[in-house]
Amino acid sequence: MFTTRTLLRGSEDEQTLKGLSRQVIGAFGLLRGVVHMEFIKRRDEGRFYFLETAARVGGANIVELIEAATGINLWREWAWIELIPHDRAYQLPEYQQNHAGIIVTLARQEYPDTSAYQDQEIVWRLTKRHHAGFVITSQDSDRIKFLLDEYTQRFSNDFLATLPPHETRPPS
Repeated sequence: MFTTRTLLRGSEDEQTLKGLSRQVIGAFGLLRGVVHMEFIKRRDEGRFYFLETAARVGGANIVELIEAATGINLWREWAWIELIPHDRAYQLPEYQQNHAGIIVTLARQEYPDTSAYQDQEIVWRLTKRHHAGFVITSQDSDRIKFLLDEYTQRFSNDFLATLPPHETRPPS
């Protein structure tokens, strides 16, 4: 099961991640384009650890999450960046400042029925075989956190697909 959400604007975490991202982008010498970057934060110590980066839009339906929070479609903006002549600067369009979150899981049902989930914050539903997922949005970051916590429990009961550990045999 995968969940993530937008950070609280102006938070210490946001500032830290912006600084780390600038360092990574600077190290690669990227002057224009898009970057997908992943970090993970250890709860017990509060440090961020770099996971990966790529010169592309993020996967795992992150585009839908960003569009729900900001109204900006990252694929469209990437196309604009690539089409603008190099002597002109890219101008970010005006954007909304909502919060958003996503939850996605592999589902044991071929086509899971998510109709029991009717919260008004659900703005996108994943329709893919053996998957269940939503993007949610709200102006209240606490509401996003609450819903993701609730959905994690409910998805575990309603959809989550698991397999027992694979038996390994010692080499002969």
